[in-house]
Amino acid sequence: MVDQTRRIPFSLPALITAVTFQQSMASEGTRTYQQPSLKRVRYNELIMKSVKALKLMVAAAATTVGIMGSFTSAQAIDFQAVEVDESSMISVAIPAGSLVPYKLWLIRETQPGANCFSVNGDNPGIVEPLWQVNSGCGAGFDSNAYSIRVGGEELRGQYALTVEERNGELLLLGKPLRGRSFVIGRTGGIVPGGYMEIDLDPGWRITQRFYDGSRLSHFYYTNDASLASLLDDGPIVTDPTPPTTPPTTPPQYPFPDIQRDIYAAEITAAYNMGIVAGGTDGNFDPLRPVTREEAASIVVEALRTRGFTIPDTTTRAPFPDVPANRWSAAKISALASRGILAGDPSGLFRPTDTVTRAEVMSMLRRASEQIVAAGSQDVRAARLTPTGDVFNFSDTAGHWNQETIAMMSAYCNIATPYNERGTAFQPNAASLRNYTTAATFRMVDCGATPLP
Repeated sequence: MVDQTRRIPFSLPALITAVTFQQSMASEGTRTYQQPSLKRVRYNELIMKSVKALKLMVAAAATTVGIMGSFTSAQAIDFQAVEVDESSMISVAIPAGSLVPYKLWLIRETQPGANCFSVNGDNPGIVEPLWQVNSGCGAGFDSNAYSIRVGGEELRGQYALTVEERNGELLLLGKPLRGRSFVIGRTGGIVPGGYMEIDLDPGWRITQRFYDGSRLSHFYYTNDASLASLLDDGPIVTDPTPPTTPPTTPPQYPFPDIQRDIYAAEITAAYNMGIVAGGTDGNFDPLRPVTREEAASIVVEALRTRGFTIPDTTTRAPFPDVPANRWSAAKISALASRGILAGDPSGLFRPTDTVTRAEVMSMLRRASEQIVAAGSQDVRAARLTPTGDVFNFSDTAGHWNQETIAMMSAYCNIATPYNERGTAFQPNAASLRNYTTAATFRMVDCGATPLP
């Protein structure tokens, strides 16, 4: 399958950049783009040939960030669905993070005859991840790649695809924010640590998104029945006679000063992954404000857990106030070169200044986009699509980073109210170690397993 947008003269990022602005970590600015010099006749011809391609790109962008920067829903575009060769693709349940034990990966051949997977056994079928070593394979692992279509309508934004354990097997569920779920497929068993094939239940199949005469790189788990009829089958139930649970001991945390912290579990998970560490006194100091260089360090360590190679040293100063021999210089340099952070209007980085919650959201948004782009062959995957609803914060309207904060609230719940209470985000408040760590862990845990 060839991505239709690869043939067009303008790229989606260039078009969007030309009509929007992007906030830097510490300062705002706009870029001016000049139309290339072309003869008018040739220019008009080029524009006419690009109309259809532009419509396709707008359709793709409408599922994430609109052309004018608004956070929109796929429901605004009238997408259709077309049939696919399901023998060239497979749904796989893959062990993932500590908060979300299993993730759904949709593996497909992007070139005819590519050897992307093999399955051994049954109930569950164990999948050999040949897509990690062979070319011509595509791997989608979030809502950029797939969604649910029932009764001819997309359920994106209403139901999410999740993999959950039930009665000795893994179920692929259509799960709403509230209400009853429905079963889409199942593994027939569980092999701890294994990549397991998900067999779709009767009535379900995979189709491909279709718009304006072209196939898009997004796939549906499709059922022609109505949503009401699927829900009439009843809610997902667990074992009616749950086993007796032995007494549990209080959780053991790596730092004594996070025992009662609201983010203790996420801090522990981030510590176990090597994203953060404690002080020489053995404490974590969860309520201490994070500096800009500390935030850069946390994001770098998070990216490393996802397979990114980032050097530990640098021979050049990334900013005038960050010499090459400073402990954070290599990490700041790596993020600056990737466009994840920037200096202030004077060209300084101010490494020891406190970073705000809004600035952390900018860093995590750009880091998330790079994680998604690295894990998918879809040229549009670098733009995030929501995994839930946008949170209506009471204090972000008119803020310079309003759009990103809203986006990150809908993307794996990364942006949440201050101290997880009320409706205020407090974008200009210092980002504390506990929330910075938790938000970064959510970013890492949001995707699938680390990159091969």
